[in-house]
Amino acid sequence: MFTTGSKYCFGIAGLGSLGAVVYMVLVHPCDVGVLALLGIAIAMSLVGGVAQFTGDFDVDSPNDALTANAVAPANSMWPLVLALGVVLLLVGMTTDPIIFILGIVIIIAAGVEWALQSWAERASSDSAFNRFVRERALTSLELPIFVGGGVAIIAVAFSRIMLAVSPHSGAILFIVIATAVLIVGFLVSVKTNIKKSMIAATCVLGAVVLLVSGGIAGFNGNREELVVAAAEDHYSHKECEAAASEHFDKNSNNAVSMKSGISATIRVKDGKLTAQLIGIDAQVQAVTVQRSNLTTILFRNLDDAQYRLVANLGTKKIADTGVEEAIVDCTQMTGKNQTQALILKISKPSASSGPYTLTVPGLEGQEIAVVVP
Repeated sequence: MFTTGSKYCFGIAGLGSLGAVVYMVLVHPCDVGVLALLGIAIAMSLVGGVAQFTGDFDVDSPNDALTANAVAPANSMWPLVLALGVVLLLVGMTTDPIIFILGIVIIIAAGVEWALQSWAERASSDSAFNRFVRERALTSLELPIFVGGGVAIIAVAFSRIMLAVSPHSGAILFIVIATAVLIVGFLVSVKTNIKKSMIAATCVLGAVVLLVSGGIAGFNGNREELVVAAAEDHYSHKECEAAASEHFDKNSNNAVSMKSGISATIRVKDGKLTAQLIGIDAQVQAVTVQRSNLTTILFRNLDDAQYRLVANLGTKKIADTGVEEAIVDCTQMTGKNQTQALILKISKPSASSGPYTLTVPGLEGQEIAVVVP
């Protein structure tokens, strides 16, 4: 005799099989939809077989059934949490992807908790034993999730604070917090008679202060220099003008590794721009660069003024607008007797996309040709 649960499963399996046949006849016999419907039919057949074999987990006798249902199931908050996850999911679909992802996480967590709570409440007629069963099943899963989530929330709150205050104040704040944590840890390890409730209250108070401060800092936003940098996107493009750039030329690296594989050296001396190939003791007017290979060109400034080396590599079209934009690469600003390396990778030959040149802003009318075969 088929049980109630197995009837539902076998019915869905039958509908899936019938739908697969109709899909094959009307649409395509090898389409993905056929595989999906057949997969549903097979899965529900397996679930129905398990339900039939276990008898829908029916108890053996009426007395056992009466005993098992003597204690009413406890109230559960997980349906409410699940509904909250659904609301966040719907709101996130039209507002923010982070809210959408948060809704999915809450739905999955609430569904698992609700299912395991319902399963544990039917393990026996003893509510204490049922709680023990639930804790045994979920403690190993909940503990790492809660700890990981707590650490992530604290890290995010701390990062919001550090992004809101100035770099100098942030360093002082970091030292103060680290010192406080060290002192509390030292006292807990030395004073073994401290009550656990006091330790817990201290940790909770510190976490609350950190979370509230992080929330306020996140609401106020990042400090002004970060806001300006994000709006103008300073660090995503190079500023190759003659004047020094406040952001691009900051903390310039005027050292070049001996393993850089230099192909040519460009010098500025007495206001003149010269080029010399590696291994050739003579000045040249053109530098050959292999196509689609990384090529390192050394720039050395021997004058008192600051200069930068600029590579003019043709133009490119911006999307489908038809507007052409110059392709420019450059070094940071280089002072007297300082050296910079310019690494180029050119994918198109100079005959079709050129001419390509190396120039130094401030030295007008002087250039070195770049030949790409």
